[in-house]
Amino acid sequence: MIKNILFVGLGGAAGAMLRYGVTLVVAAAKWSSNWATFIVNATGSLVIGVLMSACQQSPWLLFATVGVCGGFTTFSTFSMQSLTLFQQGRYGAACVYMLGTLAACVVFAAIGWWVGQKIR
Repeated sequence: MIKNILFVGLGGAAGAMLRYGVTLVVAAAKWSSNWATFIVNATGSLVIGVLMSACQQSPWLLFATVGVCGGFTTFSTFSMQSLTLFQQGRYGAACVYMLGTLAACVVFAAIGWWVGQKIR
């Protein structure tokens, strides 16, 4: 059990650092921070789909899914950015952002699952 907790913690640290790297790249490109959130959530959904489909249960799967993907994706940031758009009166942008993110993440998870089945 302690081993699994350590694997998840180390994976979470790696995921958080990767997430920050995406933020830096998006900022350097002078894009909205919403794009960074969208990119990590969609990519994280794809990766977790592949892993959950293709890999057997192990501490490494915990490291990669609960740890890395959990530290990498940013649903709380997504939620706050959605709220901010609503508070700014940008209702259309908020709806497009929320629905687009949700749809993309589910589609990417399905694609990841399909890819995982093919490489299994």
